[in-house]
Amino acid sequence: VLIIKTPHEVKELNAKRESGEIADPGLTVSVHRDSYEPYAFGHSRIGTYVSNPGPDSTNELGFLAVGTAISFFIFWPFAATGQPSNMVRLLSFKDTRTLRYSIVTVAIYYSIIYFSLIIIFCCARVLMPGMEIAPDQTMPAFAAHLTRDAGVPWLAGLLVAAPFAAVMSSVDSFLLVVSSAVVRDIYQQHVDRQAPEKMIKILSYSVTVIVGVLAVLCVLNPPQYLQDLIVFATGGLAACFLIPMLLSLYWPRMTANATIAAMLGGTGMHMGLTCWGYLANNEFRAYSFLGLNPFIWDLVGSLALALVVIALGPKPNRDLVIKFFHDTSASRN
Repeated sequence: VLIIKTPHEVKELNAKRESGEIADPGLTVSVHRDSYEPYAFGHSRIGTYVSNPGPDSTNELGFLAVGTAISFFIFWPFAATGQPSNMVRLLSFKDTRTLRYSIVTVAIYYSIIYFSLIIIFCCARVLMPGMEIAPDQTMPAFAAHLTRDAGVPWLAGLLVAAPFAAVMSSVDSFLLVVSSAVVRDIYQQHVDRQAPEKMIKILSYSVTVIVGVLAVLCVLNPPQYLQDLIVFATGGLAACFLIPMLLSLYWPRMTANATIAAMLGGTGMHMGLTCWGYLANNEFRAYSFLGLNPFIWDLVGSLALALVVIALGPKPNRDLVIKFFHDTSASRN
């Protein structure tokens, strides 16, 4: 069974049949449309493909509406800051001067990388029309298409190997982070402080295997787009850690109870909107209240719960305030 996904593949297959590359001369390829459902946004709208927001089959606000653009303008910079792996790097700077230089360097680096990606995939949209229905396959398919036409098909392997190597590196890092958090931060700190090294080793291996198996089981029923999973994971981590980190660094009134409350508030809001979206759309998609990405509401929920706990809870330890902020006013107010 040959599965054809794009009009480009249909055209290419018919060309091979006519040239004799395909053994069966009686083979014909056609596209049949069994049913038709109008788009939720953009149906029968003049100029829908050349004006914003674009047509969307499920979203009534359209594709890349203004609220979505604003959300992602906020999402990517702040969500990246809220990642635990990035927090460790941010805390490793020896002074603010190094941090400022790093910001400039990273800005230049990402500008070059992402500008190149934009040009490449705009070209892919023209050279391989129809890939919109399978966007996650665009990069490897485009690499194979270009290298085959250039007469160096082996180069596609190198081009595809680079992102897959990055993915594998990220996956094993997250496995180690989860294993370390469960074994070192939870078990060894709160269950058995005198646990022998052999037990720690066994638990580390066990947690790593269990998390890996759970990840494989989740992959058996993946979302329609890989980007949905990336946004869910990135937004969830930032919703949990961003507000607690910012308040802990810059506000002397922040307390341990408020930190836990902020983490629970952000995570709860994130999971709640995701479940709401899944029930409403019958697919893996978070609910966008007022057209804004759930990440915005995650931060609002996290901040609100932290402020409530700070207002109702005890004052922070005076010695800690003096140690980290050289200020005792927060503990007196």
